Amino acid sequence: MRRTLGFTLLSILFSATVMAAQNSQTFYLATDARAGNIQLPRGIYEVTWSAPSKSRVTLTIKTEDEKTFKILSRVIEGKQGRPGVVTSVVNGVLYLQEIHTSNAKFILQNGIEGSK
Repeated sequence: MRRTLGFTLLSILFSATVMAAQNSQTFYLATDARAGNIQLPRGIYEVTWSAPSKSRVTLTIKTEDEKTFKILSRVIEGKQGRPGVVTSVVNGVLYLQEIHTSNAKFILQNGIEGSK
């Protein structure tokens, strides 16, 4: 009984670690960009999110110097071709529009419309 309980607890802890790992992604910005009203310098970022509420989720983006900020996004779950980011230029300003992870696409709610 004791051995079974220990195995069960170990399985639960491992499952929680795997689930947490699936809700984060590291990405690289090759140039400065904006996400909403936040200026992001070129660099490496880690984005994390919790389970989506319908099609909305709040992303937490952490910079290399450990600063964090949150931004609302729309999530489209499903396998993506390649992790990365989508940017667009609006009135001469480069905006971060989307973040693609291995299992979801996040469309940031910047309050701007990208030029196509």
